[in-house]
Amino acid sequence: MRSRPCIAITVLLALCMTSCRKAENSSQSPSIRSHILHMIGASTLEPQIVPLYMSKRRMLVMLRVGHSVPVPVVFDTGTNENLVDLGLANSLHLPQVGPSTAVDGSTGNPVPGYDTFLRGASLSGVPIQDGPAVAVAYDQGDEIGVFGPNSFPGKLVRLESTENRLSILPILPENLPTCTPYQYLGVEDDALPSADIEVGDLKIRAILDTGNDSPIILPLEYIAKLPLEKAPVQMGYEYSAAGRQPLLVGRLNGTMKIGPTKLEHPEIHFMKGGRPNIGFPILRELTIIMDPTGHRDWVLSPSDAHNACSSSQ
Repeated sequence: MRSRPCIAITVLLALCMTSCRKAENSSQSPSIRSHILHMIGASTLEPQIVPLYMSKRRMLVMLRVGHSVPVPVVFDTGTNENLVDLGLANSLHLPQVGPSTAVDGSTGNPVPGYDTFLRGASLSGVPIQDGPAVAVAYDQGDEIGVFGPNSFPGKLVRLESTENRLSILPILPENLPTCTPYQYLGVEDDALPSADIEVGDLKIRAILDTGNDSPIILPLEYIAKLPLEKAPVQMGYEYSAAGRQPLLVGRLNGTMKIGPTKLEHPEIHFMKGGRPNIGFPILRELTIIMDPTGHRDWVLSPSDAHNACSSSQ
């Protein structure tokens, strides 16, 4: 008997989504939609706000699992799996359900650890989907985990770094930008948010990776394809969940465009293997809207009002 209200709500939500799709083609649809919103409660479709705690290198959110104390974790658009530190996983008595299948988004290398499952977790007070996670050795002092947009399937995740917030929104026409979205880079469960890096006529599709504190990382083969001021030199190492990689640094002799942003003579990091990557120093100045279920994203200027894109994609 208790299942009947749930079925009714599910039907009403389905009707609401149907009416929203019709809104683009029918002048009567807004009234139908308003009627259904009144029936289910407009608060069902209001945005949920996840505060972001910003530093020079990272954006952090506060993770709770059940009634645990809050702990800081990175919000990382460059991961398709949620990660928790092994020590945290053990202290929370998280189950071990198998060996880790995690792969580092920057290098493509496997990350050792074990698979687990999270129930009743939230990010800065907003519940996330119950689901799998991976426990790895990831205690960075001020951060002991990595969580990404896939925590909110079936929603739009609007990252507004300049406002220090995530907005979790229903997928409705009024919440979608007016420009064509980028498609995620990768296949199925390995796909990640992406955008084009444009240098002259050259377009490089790159992962949007707020967990990476380098501005731009490209594979070594792009050294020969880009106009650089001089030959790159080694500057150290790039650290990720899979370990460290030697890092070269160079500077573009010209203009680079990423979404609405133009960069003059930007610094570029080069490393062996991996995929092109746009990191936190650039993304923190942009607004990114992600649809984790639909594998699409939009890159906007923070000044773009009402999702009206300042440039075509």
